[in-house]
Amino acid sequence: MQTRPVGSAGVADLEVRYVHQSDPLVRPLLDDLAREYADRYESLRETIADDLSRYPAEEFAGPDGALVLLLSDGAPVAGGAFRRYDDTTAELKRIWTRSDQRRRGLGRRVLEELEREIGARGYTRVYLTTGPRQPEARALYLSTGYAALFDVAADPEELDGPLPFEKRLRPAAPEDVAVTTGATGPALAPRPAATAVDLDARVVPARHVGRWLATAGTLVLLAMVISSLTTNARWEWSIVWQYLTWPSVLDGLWGTVRLTATAAVIGFGLGTVLALMRLSPSPLLRAVSWTYTWVFRSVPLILQLLLWYNLAYLYPTLSLGVPFGPELLQFGTLDVIDKFGAAVLGLGLSQAAYSAEIVRAGILSVDQGQHEAAAALGLPRRRQQRRIILPQAMRTIVPTAVNEIIGLVKGTSVVYVLAYGELFYIVGVIYGRNQRVVPLLLVAGIWYLLLTTVITVVQYYVERHYAKGALRTLPPTPVQRVRWAAGVLWSRVTGRPLPQGLPPGHLARTSLASHVLVRSRATAQGRGGQL
Repeated sequence: MQTRPVGSAGVADLEVRYVHQSDPLVRPLLDDLAREYADRYESLRETIADDLSRYPAEEFAGPDGALVLLLSDGAPVAGGAFRRYDDTTAELKRIWTRSDQRRRGLGRRVLEELEREIGARGYTRVYLTTGPRQPEARALYLSTGYAALFDVAADPEELDGPLPFEKRLRPAAPEDVAVTTGATGPALAPRPAATAVDLDARVVPARHVGRWLATAGTLVLLAMVISSLTTNARWEWSIVWQYLTWPSVLDGLWGTVRLTATAAVIGFGLGTVLALMRLSPSPLLRAVSWTYTWVFRSVPLILQLLLWYNLAYLYPTLSLGVPFGPELLQFGTLDVIDKFGAAVLGLGLSQAAYSAEIVRAGILSVDQGQHEAAAALGLPRRRQQRRIILPQAMRTIVPTAVNEIIGLVKGTSVVYVLAYGELFYIVGVIYGRNQRVVPLLLVAGIWYLLLTTVITVVQYYVERHYAKGALRTLPPTPVQRVRWAAGVLWSRVTGRPLPQGLPPGHLARTSLASHVLVRSRATAQGRGGQL
């Protein structure tokens, strides 16, 4: 058994002790690891004990391995072990820090001690693996010069199996190694004067000059914009705030919302029907759908609005009946198609042509195997589309469809040609009377911005809902992001442990924020001098 005090800053009250795995001091390490694995990997709860005992204790003893503990007042607070992986490689195992002793650099100290011992045993490479739900371990290895043998940008949960790392060590010189005899038998031990085996333990943050310049330029531009908005009296912000909640402006806002909602329902409802017609085996249905899309995408929206508004000129009365036969019901065109009706017809029918292509593209994006599987189940074609195909197609449809709805919100401003009381028309009437053109245009712009913001938030949650069938872990909501960021900030300020509820992916990004882009001379030499 080898012991000596630890002289590193911040951990001077600790003692390093090499022990056999059967030593009672090792039991807290194994028990704590078992509890942590059970909490993080519930599906492996029944096999954790077998995994921890998979390697014989002799593999972690001399001359091929070792198990080290850091003791505080005689009690273990951190530890780790290594075993022979091949002739030149040692594999790290059992890396552990007691939960109430974390964030003190003990894990880094354990790695330094193990690497020193590994180098003294003649190994030139260190290999290890960690689980996808241990982001703090992943951050520790990356920050101490280990090279990830996987894509660090990928979601750890999506990778196949544990996350492997490696590190190249400088072979220890013969004069730095002495043969000692301890409780575990003959072993090679480093002399007290041995130096760190890594070529360059100091990690130098990568410099991003281009990023710094771009950030500085962006800040200057933002400052110029803010200065212009706050110092130029011609913006007349007092007029803007006065008319922002003006009753007639709010009436126009309601007209815009009502027009957008009605046109969107008509557009996407009819567009879905047209998309299914386009995909139908019937030549007639395909031809009608294609012709409709061709015509309504070719004619400008403002022209369609004026045509619908003047429909009474072509057809003073509208009737329902048998083609080329008697009329069953007749009514005046102006009684049915007023300004709102003409606006809804123009916007809704035009939108249907674009929506049809969006829905059709979404359906075609579904893998052909899903269609075949649905048919193999013997489901009716209508149910196949409603329960299997369309829910998967929505992942492709939603982003583009929301873009179209946002365009529809702004497109309602074209309805001013019909003198319908939507937001832009009302604002135009007001500034036509008081000549405050710019402040009233800002009022309209602010309301359009708020409407599109609300739609964008709804889009996020709809996309998140339809991602359930494609992602194991749903993306966090904005509220969750704020709560997690606040927890991390509070932990950094107070020095307390990170909140327990942090998901592994978020914790990994938080922990690696200052370590993922690093370089050192050892890294450069390990890659043949190329960074």
